[in-house]
Amino acid sequence: MRVVHAQIVGVGMDKSDIPTPALLVDLDVLKSNIRMMSEYLENKKVGLRPHIKCHKTPEIAKMQIDAGACGVMVAKLGEAKIMADAGMEDIAIANQIIQEMKIEELADLNKYAKVSVAVDNPIMADKISSIATKKGINVSLIIEVDVGMNRCGVSPGKPTLDLAKKVSISNGVTFGGLMGYEGWAAYAKSFEERKKSCHECYKKLIDTVNLIERAGLKIETVSAGATTSFSIAAEYPGITELEAGSYVFMDLLHKMEGIPFNYALSVLTTVISRPTRDRAIIDGGLKTFSETEGFAKAKSMTGIELYQLDEEHGFLKLIDPGLDLHVGDAIEFIPAYASTTVNLHDKLYVMKGNKVEHIWRIAARGRVD
Repeated sequence: MRVVHAQIVGVGMDKSDIPTPALLVDLDVLKSNIRMMSEYLENKKVGLRPHIKCHKTPEIAKMQIDAGACGVMVAKLGEAKIMADAGMEDIAIANQIIQEMKIEELADLNKYAKVSVAVDNPIMADKISSIATKKGINVSLIIEVDVGMNRCGVSPGKPTLDLAKKVSISNGVTFGGLMGYEGWAAYAKSFEERKKSCHECYKKLIDTVNLIERAGLKIETVSAGATTSFSIAAEYPGITELEAGSYVFMDLLHKMEGIPFNYALSVLTTVISRPTRDRAIIDGGLKTFSETEGFAKAKSMTGIELYQLDEEHGFLKLIDPGLDLHVGDAIEFIPAYASTTVNLHDKLYVMKGNKVEHIWRIAARGRVD
């Protein structure tokens, strides 16, 4: 049997020697983004629980914790298990879990980390209560309030109060607070328009908080806020935690008025063909880039446009046919949406200038369970 010895990619390697397509992160920019968020919140009455679905990488989560984050938020139980195994002690799952086998795992996770979970219905609350009680475990339940997403979430006001009362008297669970994601309002390009829409969401959430507190229940956590609304949520009275996550990497979707964070993530590709003067092909396609929110854009090269993706090929339109672009040239792209791009890759090449400083495994990649 013939053995082919692959080139070893390691710390200290030059960017030009990285096999493409590859996912890169600029370490200095990553640190700067984390520091900017930390410094902004330093004197605020709101904590940060960053959503790690953007990076899915324990090393980055630890950097965020070291910078002052109170814990992490994840999208799925699978991500929670990865983060708990990596030493995260306070984890919130932003989605509902209903299958009993998963609730069993959730309860077991709470034996060595605090892992709270979002609920929006009494069926789920009853199932968690029953299983947690049998295991002698207590699970914190965060009630998700629908503040306008029309996705998951219980309606604001009395429906939320009724569920909070039920949770508060159930065995094996604790009423941990409320969360209300204002995603539908958080992407207006104008900061003032964004602020107005987000305030509509926060009013529904805080009015519900007040209703519940008047009924005699204590609320520890009131969670909201995205990368594009972090400063709006942080300034709104009553919100105690921010859920922002994409700020660490940034992408085309989140770069808008009022957002100070910079691009840390990029996809490195190589030109593999230039069939015509106005078209070139790169070695990254649908298995490299996510088409969610549109096409990636070249990081530092002008005059080219990524306009089509096949499985393994990316199609470039050369706006200037005279562009000095050759087969073998490297091109970096800023993803349109970092979260779904990261989930396509196994590792991050962490760059210090043009040198590989670290190689981090994207440990929660593919954990959609």
